[in-house]
Amino acid sequence: MTQSKPAVSDAVRRNLLAGACAIASLGLAMGFSGVTQAQGYPDRAIKIVVAGPPAGGTDFLARLVADHLARDLKKAVVVENRAGASGLIGTKYVRQESPDGYTFLMGHAATNAILPLVHTQETYDPIEDFTPISLIATAPEVLVVSSDSPIKTVAEYVAQARAQPDQISYGTPGLGQPQHIVGERFMAATKTKLLHIPYNGSGPALTDLVGGRITSMFVTPGAVMPFIRDGRVRALAVSSGERFALLPDVPTLEEEGVEGVTQLGWFGLFAPAGLPEDRKQIFEAAVKRVLASSEVRQKIAGAYVEPKGTSADEFAAFQGAQVQEFQQIVDRLSLKLAD
Repeated sequence: MTQSKPAVSDAVRRNLLAGACAIASLGLAMGFSGVTQAQGYPDRAIKIVVAGPPAGGTDFLARLVADHLARDLKKAVVVENRAGASGLIGTKYVRQESPDGYTFLMGHAATNAILPLVHTQETYDPIEDFTPISLIATAPEVLVVSSDSPIKTVAEYVAQARAQPDQISYGTPGLGQPQHIVGERFMAATKTKLLHIPYNGSGPALTDLVGGRITSMFVTPGAVMPFIRDGRVRALAVSSGERFALLPDVPTLEEEGVEGVTQLGWFGLFAPAGLPEDRKQIFEAAVKRVLASSEVRQKIAGAYVEPKGTSADEFAAFQGAQVQEFQQIVDRLSLKLAD
């Protein structure tokens, strides 16, 4: 005779059922805890730091994006200017802030690629110390001369520079800025020796260019366009690989016979390293929505930079490649700035 298995008592069954429900409830709570936390962000004002003065190109982009992010996130997004040391002060400030999703940096090629590589003292790691959020915009550098200059082409510029070493000057917004780097690369590619004149920003340099106190400049399109439009400055070439859509009549350096000097200036949003993934995704999605707006893109293009709005992963890959490229250039040209 086969012995039947003892039946599970009602009390045991009730306990097992209660335990299963408790485990399921715990699992649901754990599963939704991240969502709940994410849905609660942001619950206060967000700050975007600009490591430069008001009224510049970086400041314009930061304020435009901040205004539309505030509408999207329904929370205040304020811009704070922390200028000084070519951008190092503001960038270091963001690096040491809590990675809680309430402080971001509108960085650029200088702050988040070049400056940490060219300064002799330790500053910060452009990759390890920040969380990339989105590439906001890009633009080439423009080689310009005064409209009064007899130089009409890049070939004439190179010929004069070779004939007069250290006599043909070029102004930039400062040591270690992208315009300085592209000038160094230009000299290496053309075997010329230009006289670098660093300024505290593009404005003073443009004033001296128009006044005939310097020969030329490498400068961003946004800074120089008013001077090009009113005929005070002549654009010889751009540093992009292809013609810049917003300056279609200006040839590239490569078209003019200068190879190996392709370089873009860029702007992007960063958080301090360690930003929680859920908050990164929320802020990244908001930025992408803002940059998808035709109104925002038109305003960015109106400042003569090309709007982007990439994902965080795309921006991380882009920045990593930029840092690697600039590291090779800095090493090859032995570019170091004493602190």
